[in-house]
Amino acid sequence: MKKIILILFVALVSATNLQAQQKEKAVEKAVLTYIENFFENNFEAMNAVLHPRLSKRGLNPNGKINEDLPANKLKEIMGKKKAFPVSKQQNKVEDIVIFNKTARAKLTTGYPNMKWLEYVTLVNTDGKWQIIDIFWEYYPRKKGSTKRKKKN
Repeated sequence: MKKIILILFVALVSATNLQAQQKEKAVEKAVLTYIENFFENNFEAMNAVLHPRLSKRGLNPNGKINEDLPANKLKEIMGKKKAFPVSKQQNKVEDIVIFNKTARAKLTTGYPNMKWLEYVTLVNTDGKWQIIDIFWEYYPRKKGSTKRKKKN
């Protein structure tokens, strides 16, 4: 009897662990879908993982919070910038925390000479993870990394 209980317990723990891993992978996939398609200027694919009530803003290097960037504003920005292929991107999703139907993840991303961190909050609606909030902040630039130096 003890062996049966032990086997059932191990099976239950394994199933629970597998389910948690699957949820984490789904959250990571949603975050990567957002950022990869943002850089590649593929609005439709990016928008598929954004909640209609998306809130996106960040802290500029001057210490001021930028204006809200809802999906339509992101589309406008994407139409003006050069695409940045996935092969050159260095996106890292980590520190995923899931509670019931909400999740949070930390995304490190950026361009070769500019990096930033995004805190991403997701909600699971109708079995699908959608990004509802993003707040970002740039990493401090190293001295001498600016493209143009001031003339004296």
